[in-house]
Amino acid sequence: MSQENVEIVRGAIEAFNRQDFDVLASVCHEDFEFVSVLAEVDAGGATYRGSDAWREYSERMSETWDDWRVEDVQVFDGGDDRIAVIFRLLGSGKSSGVPVDREVGADYRIRDEKLWRMRSYSTAREALEAAGLSE
Repeated sequence: MSQENVEIVRGAIEAFNRQDFDVLASVCHEDFEFVSVLAEVDAGGATYRGSDAWREYSERMSETWDDWRVEDVQVFDGGDDRIAVIFRLLGSGKSSGVPVDREVGADYRIRDEKLWRMRSYSTAREALEAAGLSE
């Protein structure tokens, strides 16, 4: 089951980079919840839920960032229902034009062969620990 979970997460990341929100909605559990470290500082909140979570997150990010995407994705099997991902977030500030190239991590939980919970972290270490792994 773990390799299947890895493939589910990889497919979701590929769909995210394509901005294919229909595919993302199809691989998410009806009770999907995503907590974003990048949105935590926003007054509007950091938690996105349901089938439109990814679309809402993308819209929120696009208000602040230009040409943003994830690259250099590394996926780690945490066993059971947990997957850790480390990646680089690239883009530039919409107003400032300042380039951003930052390593971040995420912890995914799978339920019924779908993404159920996701939380991003400001460091790879935090994401690995959340998934029961260490650097």
